[in-house]
Amino acid sequence: MLGSLRSVFWSARSVPRLQAWSLDRNWDCTEGERLLKSRDYAPAEKHLTRAAEDAELQGHSSAKRIHVRLLLAEAQRKQFESKHLNPDHAKLDAAERTVRSAIELAARTGDRPAYLLCLDALGEIFWAQGNFAAVEKVTQDAIQLEAALPHPEPLRMARRVHRLGIARHQAGRFDDAIPALEKAVLLHEENYGADHAETGHQLTALGAVYRAQGNHEEAQRCLRRALTIHERTCGVQSPEAIEDLHHLAGSLEESGDLEAAAAQYERALSFKHRLIGGDLDELAQMQFGLANLYIKWQNYARARELLMESAGAFKRKGGVRMAVAHETLAYVEECSGRYPDAVKELERAGKAWDALRPERLPDLIRNMEHRADILDMLRKKGEASWMREKISHLVPPAVDAAHAVPAA
Repeated sequence: MLGSLRSVFWSARSVPRLQAWSLDRNWDCTEGERLLKSRDYAPAEKHLTRAAEDAELQGHSSAKRIHVRLLLAEAQRKQFESKHLNPDHAKLDAAERTVRSAIELAARTGDRPAYLLCLDALGEIFWAQGNFAAVEKVTQDAIQLEAALPHPEPLRMARRVHRLGIARHQAGRFDDAIPALEKAVLLHEENYGADHAETGHQLTALGAVYRAQGNHEEAQRCLRRALTIHERTCGVQSPEAIEDLHHLAGSLEESGDLEAAAAQYERALSFKHRLIGGDLDELAQMQFGLANLYIKWQNYARARELLMESAGAFKRKGGVRMAVAHETLAYVEECSGRYPDAVKELERAGKAWDALRPERLPDLIRNMEHRADILDMLRKKGEASWMREKISHLVPPAVDAAHAVPAA
């Protein structure tokens, strides 16, 4: 009797406690997913780590254990991808280990659909590593396995074919990339429709690769169609439509149709300026590209305006682009006869080159020599001499000897 009472007592007190503990761990999974969706990746990893541990202790189904591990791997990978300036490679390594453990579990239990999801996740990690050969290999494996299923999932297949094409393009295998991307367009047309936004995305990618190959006729055909789709489905001022305009303008410029290119650039810029929180870096690149077109037409006023805006945007990160923007602006000022302003722009560029020493020392020296020449022209001989003296201290002895005048 006493033993029976103890059994009842244990059940009444401990079972609810175990249920509450299990529910708490289930909450970890739910909370981890929520944080993952809200891009709060570090806390998401903590919750999903506990959820993965609990799934093992409780002996949950292999499908659930794999699902939690893939969520955890995504949280780890996203932490690496979100830190552009100082990426944490340890997180990417952890994500790979997590996915590989999920792959082993899927292989051991014979869960082919889960195994395919694991291959997709591994492909994302290889992509983040820049290992495009590995991306191609794992994506090809996934395509073959999906095709062997009794009921292949067409949308997953379409996305994999697209990733295969982009991986080949990134690896420099342009001729092999085109057939895969063309097939991706057809698969998206079959599953979404010819005028769906997803089909438009595929056309943008295909057009960009055609542009990179120099096949501008095909590039412009794809990009114009993508633009039409995106303007109708996403909006005239949408990021998707602006990206199409950017690529289309670049293709037109590279194929020699400068007037049409300028029109597309100006249109893209007018929309980009209206977008709140848009990509300022992309906007600056557009402005710089358009400015160079106006320089070719000797429209220096419009070129100056665009270059000043782009240089201001590039200033946030500094570096080569900032230096080149200021030097291009200096060229515009020279061509306009505004020599003192040209010197000022060269000084700004010089500071950017100076910050990049020693790799960019030759660019700094060239910049200073140009400044000295303009100062001579302005009859500022003292400043020009001082500049050349500074150059003499910068030139390495080996370089100095190489430029020395041979003895008679």
